[in-house]
Amino acid sequence: MSPVNQAPKNLESITVIIEKVRRGTLGTDEIIDATRSLIAKCDGDIKAWKALDWDQVEEQYQELMSRPNWQILPLAAVPIAVKDVYDTGNFVTTYGSVIYQHHRPDSDAKLVAILRSLGAIVIGKTVTTEFAYWQAGPTVNPYDHGRTPGGSSSGSAAAVATGMVPFALGSQTAASTIRPASYCGIIGFKPSFGLLPVDGVKKLAPSLDTIGLFVRSIDDLIVVVNALLAGTGVNQPSFKSKLKPLPALVLSTLTGSWDSQVAGACIAAVAECHSLANANGCKSGEVSEFVDFDKLTSDHISLMAFEAAQCFSDEWQSAWDKLSDHMKALVTEGQGLTAEAKVRFQKTQQQIDDYEDRLFGASDILICPSTVDTAPVLADGTGSPLMSRAFTLLGLPSLSLPYGLDAGGMPVGVQVVARRGADMSLLLFAKKYLIKGN
Repeated sequence: MSPVNQAPKNLESITVIIEKVRRGTLGTDEIIDATRSLIAKCDGDIKAWKALDWDQVEEQYQELMSRPNWQILPLAAVPIAVKDVYDTGNFVTTYGSVIYQHHRPDSDAKLVAILRSLGAIVIGKTVTTEFAYWQAGPTVNPYDHGRTPGGSSSGSAAAVATGMVPFALGSQTAASTIRPASYCGIIGFKPSFGLLPVDGVKKLAPSLDTIGLFVRSIDDLIVVVNALLAGTGVNQPSFKSKLKPLPALVLSTLTGSWDSQVAGACIAAVAECHSLANANGCKSGEVSEFVDFDKLTSDHISLMAFEAAQCFSDEWQSAWDKLSDHMKALVTEGQGLTAEAKVRFQKTQQQIDDYEDRLFGASDILICPSTVDTAPVLADGTGSPLMSRAFTLLGLPSLSLPYGLDAGGMPVGVQVVARRGADMSLLLFAKKYLIKGN
């Protein structure tokens, strides 16, 4: 089974758009027409979009073309989708909540502004779960409309999977990029915590909130990340000091207490991924056990609830009746945490370097399932975040790669994890060793 719809040839990848725009063989009118046609064709079934405004899209392209030498911008004329937790000055931003259904921010989130400066065009806002937590929106899985696309970046993942746009912004506080990427059969990337700015993104748990990126090819992802790192002027020596040449990187399969909960197709995909890496000449280490998995998962749950209770104190006081039961339960949990629990997860945060060293050992890259299963039915929610909580707490860069379909025709993902700051090494490693057909 393949996604319901595929992008037309002139929009099949970011690299193709950039190349054709620079050569002058693809105009902005063609990009607008193709994107609009795709959305009209696909979104009636998928329901990925929260806000669209084609007059605003036209204005953005006109502004872009008014810039000198606009065709050489790193992301010139690339149409993108933005998850509806990012502030956008020219689109309503609801954060997935009826509380903010008419909210229009004064300015863009910092990363959205950077993307615009690089030449990207915001087509619209994509559906998110309420405040990027648990209460699902209307979006369905492109492979089976009776199943979830995953949360919380549901609309962004579905929009990319169906080819409506080649790139979309998501976010991750628990598993909100890795899980929907896996469920929708695309690539999802959560960078190292703090690598890309979250200013202007609705806060859920600031110690965990991280940018998320969705694409259909690793080459496109590398183009986007390189452009963003140059655009943000990232200069973090503590990150760069950990980079190693690709041939020196050691890959290990990661096991843990989750093994009994993971579907056989997800386990098989990890084994296939490791076999491909070996066939491609990767240095392979011993199977590694994640001995701190349960503790870090528990601490993540507590920390997320504690910080959410603080972040949503205003909504709790002024619009309690408009919060979902899921959101009320999260805030209540955070409010009820004991002093002992707070000390426990705060101490964990202070020892992240030790946990990272113990996790990786002699390895540099780890692989494990992206999710415990393939996409569940809509009535069962947006899926389990189990496989990402600990990595998110540690702030590690994580990548979900599509690795075929299960017996029922649903996508399966493999999660690839590196040390903090080794983001580009992770992406280049995946391109060299882990992508089928290379």
